[in-house]
Amino acid sequence: MAETRYIGIDGGGTKTVCILGDAEGNILAESRGESSSVKSRPWEEVQRVLLTLIRDVLDQSGTDVSRLGGIFLGLAGSDRPEDRKRIGDWLQTELPEGVPITVHNDAVTALAAGTWGQKGIALISGTGSIAYGFDPATGGFVRVGGWGYLLGDEGSGFDLGRKALVAVMRAYDGRGEATALTGLVLERWSLQHPGQLINTIYGQDNVRTAIADGSKLVMRAAADEDPIAVKLVEEAIQQLEELVKTVITSMEKQQYEVSGNHDLVENTTPLVITGGLFSDQMFEKRFMQTPLIQSGLFDVQLLERPPVIGAYLLALQERGFELTEVMKQRIAAFDFRK
Repeated sequence: MAETRYIGIDGGGTKTVCILGDAEGNILAESRGESSSVKSRPWEEVQRVLLTLIRDVLDQSGTDVSRLGGIFLGLAGSDRPEDRKRIGDWLQTELPEGVPITVHNDAVTALAAGTWGQKGIALISGTGSIAYGFDPATGGFVRVGGWGYLLGDEGSGFDLGRKALVAVMRAYDGRGEATALTGLVLERWSLQHPGQLINTIYGQDNVRTAIADGSKLVMRAAADEDPIAVKLVEEAIQQLEELVKTVITSMEKQQYEVSGNHDLVENTTPLVITGGLFSDQMFEKRFMQTPLIQSGLFDVQLLERPPVIGAYLLALQERGFELTEVMKQRIAAFDFRK
């Protein structure tokens, strides 16, 4: 069985990471590419990214495609039945017949990476946002948010970046307060005045990613106590707190329906936080100070392992392999690219 290889893919709104390993926790290859979000990229581009990465890890590891024992893909915006079927059906035509293919969203992979596949909640605030809970005791999954940049993604990098640009334009019109964001935005895109933003933003190859990148400017302005930026950060944190609160409530309901027990956990529930916004220390600190997080209900951990590890673990679990301490050590020892 050690000769059989497994692929894990984690795809968010900004980048996609793919790894290949064996059944014993040895990671043999890693490859990275552009976003593979089916809700923000053309289908042909998503296909190209995924196929390129799969072929790359096969080539790097000297693995013939016939040795693949399974693939698990955690892709942003891809956990609805129609999305999963579309990706799975297409990928099956590119691989040998019978290779198990599982498609889910990227919150699942982040959660598995943070808890080694055990019970917990994942909260992602990157280009998009989503909260996802899993409890092996009930077998229940709870998903909240993650509805894409047009229908949701509150508290995400895109949402924060878009609101920052709106604040700049409102100030330019005289409808809103002056903000330090104006200078930062003009500097970022080398512009003379905000009126030039319309051509600059709408002319981006990937508008969603470009706007999400603007969230970094909000962090800089908020660190300098710009009132508008601080307000935007506080709103984003409240929206993320709401995602977690809704997940924990739904998980409690599921547990009661299964066991009749109102108490979700005997101790605390692991809460794995990840995504670009949480990489900012100021944002993470403010989030950790919210009433919900201070309530003692959660064991909060910033995801330090790459989320793609979760995809690889789930590919193994799908085939019945149990994770051992030795396997954890091997996985943790792999030198992932930064």
